[in-house]
Amino acid sequence: MEDDRLPECAYRYFWDIDPTQLEVGRYPKYVIERLLEYGDVPALRWMERRFSREEIVAVLKTSRRLSAKSASFWALYFDLPPEERDEIVCLSKQFRDRCGSTWPR
Repeated sequence: MEDDRLPECAYRYFWDIDPTQLEVGRYPKYVIERLLEYGDVPALRWMERRFSREEIVAVLKTSRRLSAKSASFWALYFDLPPEERDEIVCLSKQFRDRCGSTWPR
């Protein structure tokens, strides 16, 4: 199924697998996380055509792999109200305290 294949413009963001073999429909969270964190304009445009806003925002809220910088940007991009921004796992104080830095402060 053509819709279930990753476009060539996004291959470089999936360096740890063979992107020609990725079944997008089986691994939507993986695809969305990777593109939210690293994607360029063509890859992100494809993502927004392929996945619904609700699917993307659900991944944004639950992902533990996004950086705080990326998550903050996407929360603004999707115009999430403050109460929904509080639901973003990787922006929570508890998550940042546990996973925030490699070196002690």
